[in-house]
Amino acid sequence: FAHGGGAFPYTLGRMDRGFVSRPDLCATHISNPPSTYMSKVYVDSLVHDVKALRYLIEVFGRERVALGSDYPFPLGEACPGALIEKMALDRATQDWLLGGAALSFLGLNESLRRMTQAVA
Repeated sequence: FAHGGGAFPYTLGRMDRGFVSRPDLCATHISNPPSTYMSKVYVDSLVHDVKALRYLIEVFGRERVALGSDYPFPLGEACPGALIEKMALDRATQDWLLGGAALSFLGLNESLRRMTQAVA
């Protein structure tokens, strides 16, 4: 989902509530609360706000938050990744957000790891 998932991450509680209170409407095609499926969803980091990005990392896990640029539109960060770099995140998390999540989404992280080992 682009732009940090839009309103989606902020409605998870409501979706979970609907799953429990109205299973006839909200639990017809899934067997677990909607929030349990977040490990299958990727969002981008283009939220322009440190607090919002921290919340995305908390909800989706760093493994599912990828660098967003909004290219070619003018509302992106002037320097993509600047928000991530200015946050007090450990280096592994920064590296993952800046590239690892995108590689994972594309299914390239394992093949790149193997290529790197072969070169080394």
